[in-house]
Amino acid sequence: MSVTNMMRCVTEIKFKADPASHRDLQFTFNFVNEFEFTDSWVDLTNQAKITLPKNIYTIDKNGNKLNLGGTEPNKLIDNLFRRGDSVSINFGYYTYENGNEVLDMPSTPIFEGFITSVGSKRPIVLECEDNMWLLKQIPCKPQVWPKTKSVEDLLKSLLKGTDFTVNGLTKTTVGDLIIQDETVAQLLARLQKDFHFEAYFKGNELRIGSQVYIESEAKTFTFEFQKNIISDELVFQRKDDVKLSAVCESVNTVDGGTNKKGQTKTKEERLTVLVYYDSNGVAQYKEKKKDVDLPENLEGERRKLFFPNVKSAKDLFEKGKEELNKFYYTGFKGKFTTFAIPYVQMGDNVIIKDRLMPDRDGKYKVKSVKYTGGVNGHRQIIELHYKMK
Repeated sequence: MSVTNMMRCVTEIKFKADPASHRDLQFTFNFVNEFEFTDSWVDLTNQAKITLPKNIYTIDKNGNKLNLGGTEPNKLIDNLFRRGDSVSINFGYYTYENGNEVLDMPSTPIFEGFITSVGSKRPIVLECEDNMWLLKQIPCKPQVWPKTKSVEDLLKSLLKGTDFTVNGLTKTTVGDLIIQDETVAQLLARLQKDFHFEAYFKGNELRIGSQVYIESEAKTFTFEFQKNIISDELVFQRKDDVKLSAVCESVNTVDGGTNKKGQTKTKEERLTVLVYYDSNGVAQYKEKKKDVDLPENLEGERRKLFFPNVKSAKDLFEKGKEELNKFYYTGFKGKFTTFAIPYVQMGDNVIIKDRLMPDRDGKYKVKSVKYTGGVNGHRQIIELHYKMK
């Protein structure tokens, strides 16, 4: 049975006008030139792009035909699509069971967000962002968040009263955190840059912390080179050939003596170690000393890792080694392309099989998935993060 000739692609893109625009519009497109969206925790904001055909119309909830052509196309386009309108994307297939078509589509949209830009040329291109777009418009209250409280609790306080919930996957303290004139999204970007404090949306839930995957939610899917892997950019690496190191950092609050009144003072110190593998494949570390640079990275890949409240170089080495060991393996790196089913999400697990070379079989964590669809069919481009032990 051929996958391609026994399935019919389905596209479902729903739009709803921003209530602030005073346009009572809700409509659905079941056909577009192309759409793409990437589900990832890396970029803070997940973005989507929708390219509409030149000649197409829609029917609103009152049965009125809204044409994208006509004598005043720009006016009509502006009535249909505006910045701030909500949009959702879903895709799937009609499959055949006992001679009947059955819809195979994810139970929730693969993307939900807002239009951020409407192209002025034909074909019309809509650029969209997920809920992080709203956090770009929510200002932070200027304050100094004390080192005794976690950053996760800070975000909960900043988003209190909104439609968003906050799932703090960890408890992270980074010393006294000065918050000035910035939005919540700008604060998250600063935390990501300075402390590798990650943030991403899962529906209306903001997930934050140094941990990004929830294993209890992960589903496992199997893909085979001679079956449902369409193409790939995978590289098979041998563990002996891997050149890998990491700069591991931690910010700690330590005793700073006493002031003139005899009160105990504290100060913040940054602890840094370089974790690497020697010629025998044994993990080693080197602590950074004041005014002395760590050895330059001359080959291979060097990562940056942050761990809160680690007091000793030895403990920081152990944590860094545990994280680095995820990437020190014999197996695949890279990404591969498959059909839209089975539906894979960031954080899921995939088993890769090769019937011709079964020694290359392995199980991997999914770092990101790029979804594409439209006139050329539906695809998922799945990026691997690390091999699961």
